[in-house]
Amino acid sequence: TESKYHRHGGNLKTRSSELGSAVTGSSLTTVLPASAFKSQVLSSESREELAKQAKETKEERRAQIDGRHRYLISRLADGIDLSEQQVEETIISDDKFQLIEQFFAPSGLKKLLFFYQDVLQQKSNAPLRPDGSTNNLPQKNLFITMGSTEDFTGTCAFFLRTSDEVITASNVSQEVNFGMFDCTNGNILQGLEFFLSRIMIPALKSQQ
Repeated sequence: TESKYHRHGGNLKTRSSELGSAVTGSSLTTVLPASAFKSQVLSSESREELAKQAKETKEERRAQIDGRHRYLISRLADGIDLSEQQVEETIISDDKFQLIEQFFAPSGLKKLLFFYQDVLQQKSNAPLRPDGSTNNLPQKNLFITMGSTEDFTGTCAFFLRTSDEVITASNVSQEVNFGMFDCTNGNILQGLEFFLSRIMIPALKSQQ
């Protein structure tokens, strides 16, 4: 009888252990997907928050645009053959927007550069190639640059200050020179001639 009891008890213990494992396993299978779902929700909320912040930043910058910015925008639009609305959207979306304010400030930046050239654009839904890479498509973009971090392969539009005076809406056309330097077709000599004869020499003469 005792041996039967122990065997029976052992079976109960084993079954109890198996049942506990089954319950634990069942609990894990229900908790993990919920946790993963929560992570996905948080990730989605983070993306929405970033998009909201980016939109707010753009609208704040749009509110700052005055006659000085309009002058730059009109020169860029005429020179690059874009609409003023396209140029404005590009400027207020650029992460180097603060360089414009530094250019306007008294004794500020001496030059403000824009590149208009092909930039590789990766589509979010683009299929992967057999080697695992994505199909990047070149697309012309206008962006603010310091001129030293990106390769120059297209058109450079630039503004040069003629003095250390603060740039205002009333003096921007007198205090700022605009020019373009084109290397789109590898014609760097012609671009250099234009740069020297139309921009640098007049700028130097104005400071004599």
